[in-house]
Amino acid sequence: MNKFTSRFVNSEERKNKRKAVLFIALTVVAFAVLYFLGIPAIGRLTALVSSLKGNDQKISSSDITPPPAPKFRNFPEYTNQQSVALYGNTEAGATVKLTFDGNPQEILSDGSGQFSFNVTLQDGENIFAAIAIDQSGNQSQKTEDHTIVFDKKTPDLEITSPSDGSSFFGSSQRQITLEGKTEATASVTVNDRIISVEEDGTFQYTTTLNEGGNTLKVISKDLAGNTTEKSLTLNFTP
Repeated sequence: MNKFTSRFVNSEERKNKRKAVLFIALTVVAFAVLYFLGIPAIGRLTALVSSLKGNDQKISSSDITPPPAPKFRNFPEYTNQQSVALYGNTEAGATVKLTFDGNPQEILSDGSGQFSFNVTLQDGENIFAAIAIDQSGNQSQKTEDHTIVFDKKTPDLEITSPSDGSSFFGSSQRQITLEGKTEATASVTVNDRIISVEEDGTFQYTTTLNEGGNTLKVISKDLAGNTTEKSLTLNFTP
C-alpha cells in the first residue's frame, strides 16, 4: 500500500467516525427533547382531549328540546269489547304517561318509539290523553282528548209493516214495501242488502214476492258492532 492510499483510507475512517459521533449526539438530543418536552406535551394533549370530551358531555346533557306528543293509532271510537289495547309512537326511550278516565299509567317506549297500553273500559264514554317525557326530563305537549264509547246494548229494531205471516194475493200485491225503525246511527240489511236509514231511524225496503213463502231477514248493527236480528215470512198467491 503506498502513502497516498494510506492517507485516503485514514481520511475515510476519520469521516466515518465523525458521522458516527454526530449520529450518537443527535440521538441523545432527540431522546432528551422527547423526555423533557414530549412527555408534558402528551399530558397536555391528553388533558385537552378530556376537556373536549367533558364539553361534549355537557352539551349532550343540556338537551332542552321536548319530545313530540304521543300519537295514538287505530283505536276504536265505539266498541263492544271491554278490554282494548292502545298503540302509538313517540320519541324512542321516552316515558309515556297516559291518563285514562282520570287514572294514570305510564310505560317506556321502545327503541323505535313504539308503545302500547291495555285498558279496561267502563260503560259509555271513556276519555284518555297522554304526554311524553324524554330522558332529559323534557315534557311534550298533551295530546288532545280521545274518546272510546263502550256499548254492549243491542240496537232497538222494529218492523212496523207488514206483520209476520201476512198473505198477499194477485199481481197488484206482489210488490210490497217493508218498513221499520232502529237506531239512527245503525246500519240495516235485509237479506244481506244494505238499506238506507233516515236521521230519525226509519227505513224502507221494497221487494217483489215469489209464489209461496218469502222469508225476509232484517239485521240492525250499531256503531259498536252489536246486532239485532228479526225475520218475517210473507206468503204470496198469484
